[in-house]
Amino acid sequence: MYLIREMSEEFGLTKRAIRFYEQKGLLKPSRDTTMLNVPRVYNDEDRARLAEIVMLTKMGFTLNEIASGNISADQYRQQLVLCVDKIVELQESIVLLEERLRNG
Repeated sequence: MYLIREMSEEFGLTKRAIRFYEQKGLLKPSRDTTMLNVPRVYNDEDRARLAEIVMLTKMGFTLNEIASGNISADQYRQQLVLCVDKIVELQESIVLLEERLRNG
């Protein structure tokens, strides 16, 4: 079992971000709602789900796409093309910045 603080530290997320994922229905930690001030408790399944959410958001998928739970191979391919395009744009920006720095 993990507390929100532990999950936050492990994944480099704020507690607020984790709570946001809960609000969006992406995470469903256990909590005894009959008692006040009882912390959220995450299990190994929640931890794995958060790892997946972090990975998919780094790949550029939206929370709605992640929430759908069925990202297709075509969507992965499309996202790959977008990432490659972004790399090309960044490489062009680097060249322009280097030129600007050389020319003062």
